[in-house]
Amino acid sequence: MGNLETDSKFLKKAMIVNVVGTILKVCGPLLTFVMARIFGAAEFGIFVSAQTLLLTIAHSATLGLDKGLYWYLPQNKLNGRPAHDGIMESFWIAAAIALFCTGVIFVGSFTPYISNELPWYAVSLLFYVGTYVFSTASEGNRRPQNAVFVNSFLTVTLAPATSIALHFMGIPHALPLGLLVGQVVGFCVHFVLVRRQFPEMPMNPGKLVSKGLLLYSLPLGFGEFVSSFLTRSSLWLVMLFLGPEKAGAYGIMVTISNALQTIRVGFTPILTPVVAGMDKERLKTDLKPVYSYCVFMVTFIQLLIGFFIVLFPGEILSIAGKDFIVQPEALGILLLVHLVAGFGGMSIVVLNGMGKSLYSLIMDVISLGVALALGYFLIPALGLVGAALSMLGYNIMAIICNNIYLIKMGYRPYSVRLVSQVAWIVGLITFYVMLNVKQPELSLVEKGGIYLAVLALLGIYWKIVKKKMDADREKLTSGKAE
Repeated sequence: MGNLETDSKFLKKAMIVNVVGTILKVCGPLLTFVMARIFGAAEFGIFVSAQTLLLTIAHSATLGLDKGLYWYLPQNKLNGRPAHDGIMESFWIAAAIALFCTGVIFVGSFTPYISNELPWYAVSLLFYVGTYVFSTASEGNRRPQNAVFVNSFLTVTLAPATSIALHFMGIPHALPLGLLVGQVVGFCVHFVLVRRQFPEMPMNPGKLVSKGLLLYSLPLGFGEFVSSFLTRSSLWLVMLFLGPEKAGAYGIMVTISNALQTIRVGFTPILTPVVAGMDKERLKTDLKPVYSYCVFMVTFIQLLIGFFIVLFPGEILSIAGKDFIVQPEALGILLLVHLVAGFGGMSIVVLNGMGKSLYSLIMDVISLGVALALGYFLIPALGLVGAALSMLGYNIMAIICNNIYLIKMGYRPYSVRLVSQVAWIVGLITFYVMLNVKQPELSLVEKGGIYLAVLALLGIYWKIVKKKMDADREKLTSGKAE
């Protein structure tokens, strides 16, 4: 059983790893923009759609066992099991499902229903699932830096760089082959790192995955399957209604805005075990300071990135080429989506930490229905703006439901200190609207000066609020000691 002080120290260290991972992740999207310029909007749009399909299949193939290792590996020592128990068992199940799906795609390519290009992408499936399992094994063993380096830098940088190199060498199928190279290298590095942590781990465990791990993981697996469709539904609907060129442009905007999402998602494997380790008494006293600290740091970092994107959208989009500068106002809506999700969306992480995985699955299903319905009506009418609005709609709906559920359970995890965060978020969106409505001609020097001024203000704000939050936590800790 932990305590508030221990949890706070862990969150601070994990936040540093998360920030480093975010910085490293910039390299991948930059090369992706260059790749988009080289291959063109149509071909890049097909690549984005195929890659999202692979991600959906790969996440589903793990049956949630990769996420289950977050919880299962730390339990091995407590229950007298081998430290590596569950890793290879999970890998072989995921690998078998991935190989089956790859075979289906290859056979289907001989029919009119599956593109001849898709099998080239499907070869990467096995290495995708292997990366997921071994990556979470390292994280479950308290080695988050492994996942940060490989997932946030190595694979996402190597894949587009290889595709670009193959293109200039005149080798066909450069996009799927580059993706394959990135995944193979990432898989091999993860496997070596896991073997170093568990040198006694056999390749063949000689048994099936344990019932406990499977029962814990299956709800997560179904939720991951639905969530994969949910997060990519707007892109697929854009592809369906507007074609590959618009899908490519929308894919670039999603990639840019995902810089904000990365921060929030990075806190999921950090906050979940902390909440799961709290008993009912600690949930009543410690949940609010822990959760509020996470929300504060997530939205603060998002604001740093968000103001940069708002000030330099043309410069960022121009990296991919003029063909991708389509309905740039959609980018502002996507930024709002992730800012709102960063502030209120981590409520679902708290619920999962409390064991409410079935509720999480139900909400994902409902959200998917809302997303498809909104996309069906909004995308044909409003184009990329409609796609962004559909994302905003289902996110707000889910956040409201999640927080109402927490309140009904008797938990109010938001500190009054976070009211100022809402003001900053509103300020960022207002700033974005003003820049797009008035469209002032600002030079790079002027934009840079404005951004530096914003950084200074945010720095002062961070010191003030953090000091107050630390004082609140110390007061709570000393009160318990007494």
